[in-house]
Amino acid sequence: MRLLHEGVHSERPPHGRLADPFPADHAAGSALWNGLPEAAFTIPGTSTACPYLEQFFTAPVSQTGNTPETASVPAPVYLCGSATSSMDVARALAAHGQLPVWGSVLALSQRSGRGQLGRNWVSPEGNVYAALLPQSHPFTGTAAAPAVGGLIAEALTHMGFDVHMKWPNDLLRREEQEEGPGWCKVGGILLEERPLPPHRETPAENLLVAGIGLNLVSSPPAALMRAQRAVPAGLLSSATKSNVSPLSVAGLWMRLVSRIFFCYVEEIDAKAWRSLAERHLAFLGQTVLLTDGPDEQERHTGILEGLDDFGGLRLRNRKGTNSFLSGSLRLDRPPMQP
Repeated sequence: MRLLHEGVHSERPPHGRLADPFPADHAAGSALWNGLPEAAFTIPGTSTACPYLEQFFTAPVSQTGNTPETASVPAPVYLCGSATSSMDVARALAAHGQLPVWGSVLALSQRSGRGQLGRNWVSPEGNVYAALLPQSHPFTGTAAAPAVGGLIAEALTHMGFDVHMKWPNDLLRREEQEEGPGWCKVGGILLEERPLPPHRETPAENLLVAGIGLNLVSSPPAALMRAQRAVPAGLLSSATKSNVSPLSVAGLWMRLVSRIFFCYVEEIDAKAWRSLAERHLAFLGQTVLLTDGPDEQERHTGILEGLDDFGGLRLRNRKGTNSFLSGSLRLDRPPMQP
């Protein structure tokens, strides 16, 4: 665990602050750290472009029932204070060679969190606002979004959260609502691939960052949700129905990254990402509506059969089965109203 105690600044003029300073005493009293072992950060022996304090865990990061659990993460986890976006901080660290594959950034809050199509992602303290650098395969093509979504849904399910993936990048759970059983959105995934700035004689290279948001203690009110949303917002677990032990944000994230990496190593190969993603695919076998294009004027209705080898959505109707690589998905019923 690495603490960005001096914050992070952009290399580009006017060199604005990407992340606020996050000293150890502030971190220890924050929602990120609450519930973890006593903070005992030390200064690493080497100087870095983005200075950090470091702590290695030898004690459990969480406890389920009477059994303590440890999380062995495959790469460093950076904690930072309020940030423009955890993805911005991840890119800055990667540009300086400080964030390896499977490394991640966890922000206390975000000032300019973003979702799909440039939409604002409301980011108060207490939720997960993270950025992760996934391995190259299968995250280099059109299958990237459902592959990442499947890994996260699999990991959360193993941790005791009943989570499904709404293609291509939303995380849902079932919830009792006034009109009966339904779904609520508890998280989202945003993939961004952009070139890093070149260093000396090294040419620029593309960097894929996965932004991950999970609603732990708060979710956006209906007034801030767009009218055509597929499902209402909700929390990852219900305080009255979940048997999942409370975790600090960082404790949950460490367990999640550890499990994601395990799933990747054990289950992902040239084709296995597809079966993994379909295992957690919301609306499977149901009649859905897929909208696309300007003002969502392009509309396709059919039975959701699964995914194709390129990460596309397979819909079957009377004319046969077709695959789609983009669009907004919902159950085939009247849209939600504010």
